[in-house]
Parts: sequence; C-alpha cells; structure tokens
Amino acid sequence: MSSPISSQRLIQRIVNLAAIGQDPAGGITRPFGSDADLRARRAFQAEVEKAGLAYHVDAAGNQWAVLAGADAFAKMIAVGSHLDTVPHGGAYDGSAGVLMALEAIQSLSVAGYRSRHPLAVVAFTGEEPNPFGLSTLGSRLFTGRLEGQDLLDYTDGDGRSLQDALKRVGGDLSQCNTLNPDRIAAFIEPHVEQSGRLDELGLPVAVVDQITGIYRDQVTLTGEQNHAGTTPLAKRRDALNAFGRAVVGMDAMLRDVWPEWMVGTIGQVRVYPNAVNIVPSEVTFTVELRSTNMAQLQRGAERYREHLTDELERWGIAVTIRNLLNQAPQPLSSAIQKVLVDSARARHVKPPVLSSWAGHDATHIARRVPAGMLFVRSLGGKSHCPDEESRPADLALAAEIIYDALIVLDQSLEEVLAGGAAI
Repeated sequence: MSSPISSQRLIQRIVNLAAIGQDPAGGITRPFGSDADLRARRAFQAEVEKAGLAYHVDAAGNQWAVLAGADAFAKMIAVGSHLDTVPHGGAYDGSAGVLMALEAIQSLSVAGYRSRHPLAVVAFTGEEPNPFGLSTLGSRLFTGRLEGQDLLDYTDGDGRSLQDALKRVGGDLSQCNTLNPDRIAAFIEPHVEQSGRLDELGLPVAVVDQITGIYRDQVTLTGEQNHAGTTPLAKRRDALNAFGRAVVGMDAMLRDVWPEWMVGTIGQVRVYPNAVNIVPSEVTFTVELRSTNMAQLQRGAERYREHLTDELERWGIAVTIRNLLNQAPQPLSSAIQKVLVDSARARHVKPPVLSSWAGHDATHIARRVPAGMLFVRSLGGKSHCPDEESRPADLALAAEIIYDALIVLDQSLEEVLAGGAAI
C-alpha cells in the first residue's frame, strides 16, 4: 500500500523543532512559560499556516490548526499532543504526536479530501511539569478540571503570574469559561510509547486501552537543627537520616507482590539548611505512585503513609503529608481503539493493545470526549532524556494510520461510536 503522507516533511519538522530549546547540559529544555516554549509555538504556527490550515489559540493557550469540514454543524475530530518538554528532555515526547497529526491532516488536504467534520490538530499547553507546578495545564483547563478564575492570582516560585504567562502565548484565564470540549466529537493522541515494551516486542505501534492512575503526596519531615560536630548520635533528630528510611521503606513496599503493575518514585528533594556542618532539620520531598488499578493505587498510598508515620515518628521526626494529586486510571474509547487497530492492520501491522504507564493530556480529554491513543516505538524505552529516539519509518507509519483513521471517523463517526465493538 502506498503512503499518503510525506515522511520526509514529517521528519524534517521533528528535526527543526528539536533545535528549539537545546540545552547546553544536553537534550531539550522547553517548559511552559519559557522563551523556548514561545519560539516552539511560533514555529508550529508557521508550519500550520504553510500547510494552509486555519490557526487559532484558545483561552487556555492551546494551539489549534483546523481543516474546515463541509458540514457547518458537525463537531470537530481532533488529533494532537503537546510541544513543551521536561528539563533535558528529548525530541519526540509530545512534539512527534503534534507533528504526526499535522502531517496526516495536511496530507488529507493535499489529496483533496473533503471532510464532513472539521479536522483539527491540537497542541496542548503545559503538559509537562513546569515552574507553575500545573502539569497537563491546557487539557485540564479545556475540560474544566481546572477553573481559570481560580488561578488568576497564581504564581510560580519566582512570583511570575500564570495569567501573564498565558497571555504571552495568546491565552487568558479570565476567558476559560468559553472553552467547550463538547465541540469535539472524537480525539486521538499519538505519542511515543516510552516504556520500551514495543521495542522489546519488535513492533512499531500499539493501541492504548487505558492510562495509568497517578497519586502524589508532598511529605515534610521535621527534626531538629543542631551542630554536626557536637551533637551525639543518640540525641540527634536528623531529618535527612529519616528521609533515608523513607526511601528504603518505599522500595520495600514496592518489592512486595502486588496483583497488578505498580511503580513509585521519590523526587524533588529539598534539604534544610543543607549545610556541611549542621544536622538537617527538615526534608521535603514528593512521593508518586502509579498503577492502572485504582484500588491497588489507594492501598499502596495508605500503606506508605502508615510506614512514614509509624516508622519515623518514633525517632522524634514530625511527618506532614499533603496530597497533590489523586488521579484515577482512565479507560479509553473501545470504539476508537478498534478504528486504530483496524487502520494498522490495513497497513499490514498487528498492533498490541497496551496500557499507558505515563500520564497524558488524553487522560482529561477522555473524561469528556471519546478518545484513543496510538503509541509509537521508543528505542530502548528511553524517554524524558536526550537519548529519546523513534525510527522515522515508525513515525511515518503512525502518521499513515492516523490519516486512515481520520477518514473512517469522518465518514462513519456515529456508527463507530454507537457500535463500540470490542477489538
């Protein structure tokens, strides 16, 4: 079967975008609110306009590129991901999905395809963690999971206003009540797979059935500051020593046999006063657990909280826990899964069905709109690092599958969603 898309154009766009936000320490650093993020947005706008699609930015700062449909009353079919990156990240996480979507829809336009529905590429604002501490910002604002009015006075650690950062890219928190996810009939997020399962299977793409749940706590351990040379061990209330016990306890809990997949991470550690000759009095850190089983996720969180209080308080350490996130696993549309599987098989690929172990904008969109995800092989499972890589042939294949799936959804959306057939 011949390719309907231009793989050369797709790869060149990925290469060009990867040049924006190059970090001297390695990789790409392009968080929301940065100059690099703004340059990436402008570069995307230029490519959209070159492709002949209509461009606009919504109140959440999300960027839209739209190919008009013949039916003025038809809802939009959208495909996309995000353009921002983690610190020292790679060239494919998020960006490849946006550019595959652009390639598929531009190719439909070039081929003269006259869609019934408007077909849209979306680049969501601030999917990755950023200085404002609000990941998946654009998709949460778009779906009402965050209220713009509640964030008008929100600032980052340096006092920068979130409202100012959004206005800089064309958004406006005070207008987020105009956002309406119900104007979208279906959504697909293409994304690199990140865990290495596809690479181990030797397969180029997969279809996603659900997105992991995520639980995060911020934990503060408070001991007593004292002189490091004169305070006997028996009299120390060392918060950093207690933190070591907290890390070991997390590892021990995770290594117990759980019925389903679960991982946990301790990060963002801050030690006070962080001096060479002072017994640390305070350590603040984040705890994250992920599982596709919500009951298991809750059990793990409760068990770890109990470990912290039972183990550390008897050493004279005060434990304060503040929940940051308690996000349930999100199933995706079985009907859209089937369209993606059938589209892949038509191109002589039998994609496995996998759960996503990473969070995505699709998590929030799927709570309001029938949504699906298409994974693309990530070599060695490397992601969130400079070594992140996907093969050009795999990326082109994914763009072809999206191209085919968009035609199916455009021509038979009501039947597809009504059927909801199993894969």
